[in-house]
Amino acid sequence: MKNILKKLGKGLVGLSLIASMSSIPALASSHAEAPLISMDRFADNTDTYAFRSVEPGREGFVTLIANWIPLQEPSGGPQYFRWDDTVLYEIRIDNTGDGLEDIKYQFQFTTQTLNGDTILGQSTVNENGVISSLNDPDYNMPQTYTVRRVDSSTGRNGRVIATGLRTPPNNIGPRTTPNYETALGQPAVYNLPNGGKVFAGTRDEYFYIDVGGVFDTLNLRSIGASGGVDTTKGYNVSTIAIEVPIQELTSSRAVPASPTASDAVIGVWATSSRRTMRVIGFDGTRTSSGAWQQVSRLGNPLVNEVVIPLRLKDAFNSLSPVNDAIAAPFVLDPQLARLLQAVYGIQIPPPPRNDLVQIFATGIPVNAVTGPNYTTFLSDGVPHEYLRLNVAIPITPIASISRLGLLGGDVAGFPNGRRPHDDVTDIALRAVAGGTPFTPATNVAPNNTLGDGVSANPEGALLTRFPYLLPPNPGNTPRTSNQTLTAERDWTKVPTVDENGLFKQ
Repeated sequence: MKNILKKLGKGLVGLSLIASMSSIPALASSHAEAPLISMDRFADNTDTYAFRSVEPGREGFVTLIANWIPLQEPSGGPQYFRWDDTVLYEIRIDNTGDGLEDIKYQFQFTTQTLNGDTILGQSTVNENGVISSLNDPDYNMPQTYTVRRVDSSTGRNGRVIATGLRTPPNNIGPRTTPNYETALGQPAVYNLPNGGKVFAGTRDEYFYIDVGGVFDTLNLRSIGASGGVDTTKGYNVSTIAIEVPIQELTSSRAVPASPTASDAVIGVWATSSRRTMRVIGFDGTRTSSGAWQQVSRLGNPLVNEVVIPLRLKDAFNSLSPVNDAIAAPFVLDPQLARLLQAVYGIQIPPPPRNDLVQIFATGIPVNAVTGPNYTTFLSDGVPHEYLRLNVAIPITPIASISRLGLLGGDVAGFPNGRRPHDDVTDIALRAVAGGTPFTPATNVAPNNTLGDGVSANPEGALLTRFPYLLPPNPGNTPRTSNQTLTAERDWTKVPTVDENGLFKQ
């Protein structure tokens, strides 16, 4: 425990230093789950996914997806949203259960400016103002990136598996970025030497949740499958997706023989790190140096948001899963369960909540409820929070996927990894309330029917091919939250305000 607290203290000091130097504004969002990372938007993890590829013919691969930079307004130009060249973005894999990564995929970005004399930014009229390809000169601020794999055979510096790959621009609008997915989105999917694929760019924010209801002290508009409001509708997010052969992720470096084989389960999480020193010059230039310090971390959805207490949220973002024992008490007796009990008058399982520890921190062992061929167990006896994916459990065809994953009888879904199809908000609410077969005494309505009223993304069905997430929403298309004045205001009149502080016409 002394070593854990010592590491925790170092993490807090490093994060405080970084926060004091950061000048990047942040949107308040459901994804900005901790005080410090809420002020560092471009390093903020939002969601992580890990699943066997469901694209026909790709079942021998695992797709790993991590999203950053939450709630991107599609029309937020002229700079729009780019990867931060000073952040190290990583997807990490533990295949032995000790809470330490055995494999890392590292992504680093470089921005080029073609024309610094334009008043615009990511796009400009260097030729005709239309970005028709990834190499079009009107793509004025293109980004390229390098992908490294770090494992026991490569050493600390890793092995470059791809370099010079170009990200697509934001979906600015039909005049600047016509035929977006055909001309820019799909060409940014690159083939890797091992037969896998990689993509980095802007996508539709497919994670759906009624944020307003959840954080207004569970003032949900509905506690069922419909009736809620998708707060993230119309926003975009920055996505890194990589597809890897199964055997390159397992501890045996082979495809597991069965779902209960010792090498069948892998743990997956994403992180972002910054250098410990940033210097801002008098001319506005910024240079970074020093060691990398982890500032954001995302494995299972919603854990840091609704399980970890406020005083530990920043520290949790800085820690490796090897140190997660410090958070175990808050999983064993989560405050969210007590809030659900207080607000809805439901009965909840008494602590210790070992059912939640299995779902989020150790994995689910073979048991009578899920049967002899299901397990996500991966642990050395200590809790480690990350997604756990059993790569030997067969995929569920897209047409048969249940949004409720395991709770819907779909063993290929959450908490066996996480697919973009999985409604993790509803699943997590029911799990925390004890509305699952693992806690039979409380596996009754409304515990096992809870939801936030949003059960689908209104933008439409996911792509059936890598990278699965939908193309980004275009900037020159009004979102439903955009409002138009019904009448022009007479500015010759002295404005007055009502009792709510709002201007009267």
